[in-house]
Amino acid sequence: MSEELLQRGLNKKPEKIGQWDFYNIGSTTIRALKENIIIRNIDYGKVIEHKKVDGIIVRQKEVIAIIENKTPKEFNTKVKQNKAIKQELAVAKKLGCPIIIATDTLQTIWVNVRTGQRILNEDKSEVTDNWNPTEVTTDSNLVKLIEKIITSIDENNNQIIPLKFVNPTDLAKQIWQDIWIASGSTAENCLYTFVELFIFKYLSDLKVLKYPENFDYLMDLYNKRDEDFVLQYYADTIRNKIKDLFPHNPKDNTTIINGTIFVSKDQKSATVHSTVFKKVLIKFNNYGKLENINHDFKSQLFESFLKESISKKNWGQFFTPLKVIKSIKKMASNEIKEGAVICDPACGVGKFLLEPVKSKLSDLYQITDTKVIPKITIRGFDKGFDKDEQKTIILAKANMLIYFSDLIKENPHLTKEFSKLFNETFNLKTNSILGTLSEPVKNEYDLILTNPPYVTSGSSNLKEEISKDKELENYYKINGMGVEGLFMEWIIRALKPNGKAFVVVPDGLFNRKNDARLREFIKNECFIDAIISLPLNTFFSTSKKTYILAITKKQRPEQAQIEPVFTYLVSEIGESRDNYRFDIDQDDLSEAVNQFNQFKGAKASYQTDDDRCKVLNIDWFYDLDSWVVDNCWSKEEKINLGVLKQDEIISIDEFAFLINDVSDSLLSIKNEIESFKKKI
Repeated sequence: MSEELLQRGLNKKPEKIGQWDFYNIGSTTIRALKENIIIRNIDYGKVIEHKKVDGIIVRQKEVIAIIENKTPKEFNTKVKQNKAIKQELAVAKKLGCPIIIATDTLQTIWVNVRTGQRILNEDKSEVTDNWNPTEVTTDSNLVKLIEKIITSIDENNNQIIPLKFVNPTDLAKQIWQDIWIASGSTAENCLYTFVELFIFKYLSDLKVLKYPENFDYLMDLYNKRDEDFVLQYYADTIRNKIKDLFPHNPKDNTTIINGTIFVSKDQKSATVHSTVFKKVLIKFNNYGKLENINHDFKSQLFESFLKESISKKNWGQFFTPLKVIKSIKKMASNEIKEGAVICDPACGVGKFLLEPVKSKLSDLYQITDTKVIPKITIRGFDKGFDKDEQKTIILAKANMLIYFSDLIKENPHLTKEFSKLFNETFNLKTNSILGTLSEPVKNEYDLILTNPPYVTSGSSNLKEEISKDKELENYYKINGMGVEGLFMEWIIRALKPNGKAFVVVPDGLFNRKNDARLREFIKNECFIDAIISLPLNTFFSTSKKTYILAITKKQRPEQAQIEPVFTYLVSEIGESRDNYRFDIDQDDLSEAVNQFNQFKGAKASYQTDDDRCKVLNIDWFYDLDSWVVDNCWSKEEKINLGVLKQDEIISIDEFAFLINDVSDSLLSIKNEIESFKKKI
């Protein structure tokens, strides 16, 4: 225990700088900081761990900034200032810290750790705001400055970017309610209608849509013509212009817009709703510009509107929380690079594919005068909501448009090229009830990131369809239970040798006796890298127990795995696991990801004192019939970690789900038996 931390009580109650914890110290080593769980408890190296810092800003073990205090005499020349910065760069880089603040209280230097260069204001002058922690409050300019710096700087940029991101989720809720009351349509159609009009306003604000097909022109038209005429003009002229700028995919006939409540499938305006249409446009107009959209916006829409409306029985679709997607993205970060071919075979709105590339667009997509040239290949497939409303791919393309909006804004003459990219990226698979599973892909992808459907009831229909095709019968040899079993087989066969997959899977895949062959198939074809246990209620609309499974495909099945398997027991994912999804302080999932990324570099020698982490010998997976890694923790350990309550009481909803889950499994077994009886 550091004497300084103990005497001042900083180990229990640190000072605050805005939302962050602040430690104004000078006699405490990096080693002491990690031993007191102030920073991550990993090996920083002997040299670094003996270093001391004068101050450190931290949030949930993530180091935001290091402060280096100097006397005026030690800081009165540029040479001395650079020396002070150089002293801290090695420490800051090892801690993963983005900012160094060096000060003598009279003047302050702000440094981007990734580049070693001084941070610049929006006008390209150096940031010189003086650092004085005694004057910093929650809403002070210094706190706002740090927030701006964190969101702006990276390995290629030292300058604060003057962007104001907006998140129109509240606007969406208002408009969704207006549309729902007027039409009585499904949640999916109300959501999609909002998204189409949002895209219209968004393209207008980006100046991709121009007079007389933009939003401002349509609003002015209300001063000259009646509501029915304006809606008809939108249906006949503006929608055709959008489709001209962003042509449809001839393979599945989807573009970024494909029909709404205000416009029928045969492209006629629904004049019965023309008054509501005007009301919605006025709300968009009053909201203001939509140029800089929060990237989380689309996922938040799905979580808000679809969590209750999508049936659990509908291909087992449970939309993945953004925190889980971002965690998997960090786990797979080394694989997201130029030349990689990445897939999500059950892509939904595309976040598993869009999140990894969003910060690297200029590196991964080359823009010429006439072309958009991808240096990475991302492919998303989805079967859609149901037979009549297959709009997930359309929403994924709209989502991709928002992610690429900066490039589109700079190159508005290349909309057809961007549309070609969107169409190549996301494809609807409706030619068969099998969807993605209808195509027996082999050795094609370097990386697969996905949360495939998981449901046992009804999977016999898919297997019956497979039995009609000899090629598919030979492809799906394992006969795993449920849709997830078929997807797991597809994923492994679709991976290239040495390719990696990060897959969200249900517990049944790990403990069902009927899936023993599937587990054997995984062991034979892949190296098991990690299994991270997620808490109940991680996903909306289900308390289903799930895991993140990380695997690497072997070059040859006869290769034996000698390296251990990383496992981690997560209690909280950083947000409340209810309908509200508020951010919470406890985030075991982020720590699991950090630990896994450390583990990857030294699997054989990796050690940690994190009680949530266990590194298992591969023999464990051969000796036991179950891969439920939770069993490696004792009941007492689980109680101490907050995974189990002392009395182990579960809620009525959880009990009902467990009964339903057992019922599904029994029904699936019955269907398997009936199918088998037909063959003999």
